[in-house]
Amino acid sequence: MATIDKTGTGATKGVMPYKGKDKNYVIQQTLDLTGVIPVVNDVYQLLAIPANTLVTGVHIKWLTAAVATSGTIDVGDGAGTASWDGAVDTKTTAGTFTHSTVGTDAYAVAASQGKFYASADSIDVLIKAAHADTTAGPKFTIFATCIDFN
Repeated sequence: MATIDKTGTGATKGVMPYKGKDKNYVIQQTLDLTGVIPVVNDVYQLLAIPANTLVTGVHIKWLTAAVATSGTIDVGDGAGTASWDGAVDTKTTAGTFTHSTVGTDAYAVAASQGKFYASADSIDVLIKAAHADTTAGPKFTIFATCIDFN
């Protein structure tokens, strides 16, 4: 019986073609709300997600905490405003990373392995509870880990 290799990854071909599919990459965008009093239900579209992309995770790196008594954001997309990360405190300590939680966020990796976007969409931040102090922050960077299936 013969073994026929149709993977295209033989010993001299490498593992992934240069212009092949399934490219992993990370996109990011920083949002600085210093000097801004956001309005509840304002939506900031931050990361453009192309069609046929699997997003395996969305993370937030906090650069500056809000100087306020309270403030909350949700991270989601066109299908669900809090699907990636819900009820995130804008007073989170600088240097902290936050992300989806299994059991509370629909797209948490252990729950659903992320989300496949058959159509283009965006990763959005919804102002859930606004902060009233504009002296500092919040300032944060949102990262999305993606796999390109185009």
